[in-house]
Amino acid sequence: MFRRAWFPTLLLLLAVAGCSRCGKDQGPVAPSASGPARYLPRDAQASVVIHDLGALGEKLARFQHLKVASFAAQLQSFSSAEGYVNAVMRQMGVDLRSRQALEAAGLAPEKGAGAAFLGESRAVSVVGVKDAQKLEETFAGFARTRLGASERKEEGGAGGKLVTFSRPGSTTAALGLFFIDGGQFALLGVGPSVASLRPLATQPEDKALTKEPVLTASLARLPSKRDFHVYLPGGAGLLVPAGTVQGLTLTGLVEERALTMYADAPWPDTKPSLAALDPVKDAVDLRGFLPQDSFLVARFQGDPSHLDGVWPYLVGDYLTRAVQKSGLDVKAEVLDNFKPGTVLGISLSPKVQLGAGMPALDLRRTNPFRFVNLVALSDLENPERTKGMLEKLPQLATDFGAKVEAADLKGQRVYLTSYRAGEGAHFALAPNGKLLVASPQSQLEASLAALTQKAAEGQVAADLKDVGKDAAFSAVLDLRRLSDSVKNLPSEAWGIGGFAIKATTVRWLEATDDLRAVTLAVSRKERALQAELSLRLTPTAPSSTTTQPATP
Repeated sequence: MFRRAWFPTLLLLLAVAGCSRCGKDQGPVAPSASGPARYLPRDAQASVVIHDLGALGEKLARFQHLKVASFAAQLQSFSSAEGYVNAVMRQMGVDLRSRQALEAAGLAPEKGAGAAFLGESRAVSVVGVKDAQKLEETFAGFARTRLGASERKEEGGAGGKLVTFSRPGSTTAALGLFFIDGGQFALLGVGPSVASLRPLATQPEDKALTKEPVLTASLARLPSKRDFHVYLPGGAGLLVPAGTVQGLTLTGLVEERALTMYADAPWPDTKPSLAALDPVKDAVDLRGFLPQDSFLVARFQGDPSHLDGVWPYLVGDYLTRAVQKSGLDVKAEVLDNFKPGTVLGISLSPKVQLGAGMPALDLRRTNPFRFVNLVALSDLENPERTKGMLEKLPQLATDFGAKVEAADLKGQRVYLTSYRAGEGAHFALAPNGKLLVASPQSQLEASLAALTQKAAEGQVAADLKDVGKDAAFSAVLDLRRLSDSVKNLPSEAWGIGGFAIKATTVRWLEATDDLRAVTLAVSRKERALQAELSLRLTPTAPSSTTTQPATP
């Protein structure tokens, strides 16, 4: 029953979660301080603010034309994504795709909206009001048909007018509307959340989300063009646990060719500890030595020597303990000796076997190099120092539960790694003074040969080459290249009866071919950690049909 009663919150969040394509020529701007955020509490576990419900609704209408949306709808026994969305809109009682439908329901979409999650299964929403009577009628119908709450009650008092709807014979409200600010906005709550409406309507301004200093500072650092923003306070028990950062702010921007999320978190440690996130302008670009079929390419342009206090958090407790036990001086023997510009590439293994189904995502049980090839490359300050470290690997590997053996590969000294599940990551110090880490052995041999040649081009597609150019860390997951790699696998990769498995897989891939890539860039601004995560889209021709609002 509680899940069915979440209409006020769904009214806000479905528009955000459901739209991943489209935009306007002029970007949206942040909501004003006098908007819905004024009535959301600073101490909520999570808060979301939307600038214009109508704009997001219009974008939601375009979303249903994505191939992946239609494919997902067919899995739910609908003939098209439009039919599925129509059904959802009918259940909600308001068609979020139509600004006219929102206004007809009594909403003022241009005033924005917001939602706050208060904990203990409580959530409240705030919406702009165009016509209070129509809005009350809309929610009265929802309360009656979805909650069985047909009895209406009205109360005056501090802050404004509270209208509640209860089930016959019940003394507790199932849904409540609290009209505030002269009827310009309305707070919405269901079940136990109704009791929070009047306190929120009368809360002092310094208790409101608009006066949250961490959020305010983060929004000032983030791009001003945004469709919505989300705030997660540190230590509130929802995604940002105590002892980490003061708070995490996310903003979202929906455009025709990308859905982008930006993140900002004030750094709790000293300012020098953020130095690793300053990109080095003259960092060498080693991506040209990665395999041409790499579908995932990552690059670190920061100074590795500044990672001394951070690397234990990156590798996890298990590896940290093993490194400490081995006596390896990570800063002196590794970080101080790496030049900015380390790169990593992952490509699909031509020997992958897809007929056995999905593997267990556990390195102790499944060897990842049965499925992918790995290449990592770094330029070195002092190759001789790294040579000494490599000589220690056979002894150090025992602390990691692995075995490393020195070997001669066509006159090149290499270090071959194995563990219980099979091949591990192999090491080699190339003649040009670069450290190479690769797996399987065939990939190690191919990469050593590539390092004797001139760097090539095309490892990152031309339309994705500028990703993270001003960031310390960047990564590109090329979904088109991954799809092509899967389609081009030899027949033996699909196992017995593989023609049926391949046909099904290709159908999935073709249904998602309007998803171009996922990109990530991590950097810092002032004393804050920032990230940009983007889902790139491939534009498709607009449909000749016009979406008609669903009839409630």
